[in-house]
Amino acid sequence: MKKIIGFSVVALAMFMFSCNTTTDDGIDIPGMSDEQTLKSAEIAVAEVQAEAAITECNYEVEFFANAEPILTRWWQMGKFFGWNSNLRYFENQCPDVTIEEGDSTGYPLTITLNYGDSTVLNNGKVLSGEIVMVISAPRNSQDYSRLVNFNDFTVDSMLISGTSEVVVDKVDSTFRKFESEMTFMYPNGTTVTRSAERVWQWLAGLDTPEMQSDDIVIITGEVTGTIVWPDGTEETYSKVITTPLKRLTMCRYMVEGVVEVHVGGELVSVLDYGYNESGEECDHYALLTTDAGDEVIDLSVKNYNGLAKQNQNRNQHQYTGENGNQNGNQNGNQNGNQNGSQNQNGNQNHNGNG
Repeated sequence: MKKIIGFSVVALAMFMFSCNTTTDDGIDIPGMSDEQTLKSAEIAVAEVQAEAAITECNYEVEFFANAEPILTRWWQMGKFFGWNSNLRYFENQCPDVTIEEGDSTGYPLTITLNYGDSTVLNNGKVLSGEIVMVISAPRNSQDYSRLVNFNDFTVDSMLISGTSEVVVDKVDSTFRKFESEMTFMYPNGTTVTRSAERVWQWLAGLDTPEMQSDDIVIITGEVTGTIVWPDGTEETYSKVITTPLKRLTMCRYMVEGVVEVHVGGELVSVLDYGYNESGEECDHYALLTTDAGDEVIDLSVKNYNGLAKQNQNRNQHQYTGENGNQNGNQNGNQNGNQNGSQNQNGNQNHNGNG
């Protein structure tokens, strides 16, 4: 069983490190102030959520674009889109799909995916709103590309807006290039404006367009972004994938890969999705390195702005992960046992007096 270190490590370790931290790969992270260390950790984990959300969006676009020929045939015949059990939607949920053909060739072709108020994936993510993609030409054409717009679209309550352009490599069809200009609004009020260039390569599953469960993708690329915190302060950052990210379709988060986050041209954090060397299993932990040292973080935690408060009031903060749960259970059991003993003594005294 993995030992999960709570976010307290970031705050506590800052008092122990005054010089550069060197990662296992020999990357030096310069020393920072307490506030800078916390901010660098917050940026890194906020990026995790943005990365997971946009990857989910891109994959939805990929699946329906790859299935476009059969979707169009069904649409022309007036048939309902029948989904099979190989899809990744929970209990046969799926978006409503509409198709609008262009000129006599059928292009540009517009596919609208309407997820309604809630469409749940088998990996637990919840999608809502609309994705609209415009396919310029037939897949075998040199002019083939896709322009994607997101309308009131959310992933797990994160509101996403903006556009993405997708180009399929004409020589090797396993490659996709994504260029996007997106805005992410987090439930806690944090906003991230993000420009990204991504290259996806299919390692498996591209030859089975009607299935999603067998897809394996690796992702490379860079991001530049501005994050605005709920208090109005902001930070500009960049992110580079130094080891390709590996995505299994049925997993919520990447299972392999390393990313570096830079602020003001300086490396401030390194996130390793594959520190446990699983690679083939779903996992929601990653190793975060800042100038305060290494910390195993739980990627499923959504609210990361508690770090600064935690630094000020560590003893009263309820941490997440196994340590937090263990502490909570221990405290709860101790209190429960104490209360139980008191009640038992009280009952005995009462009975004795009676």
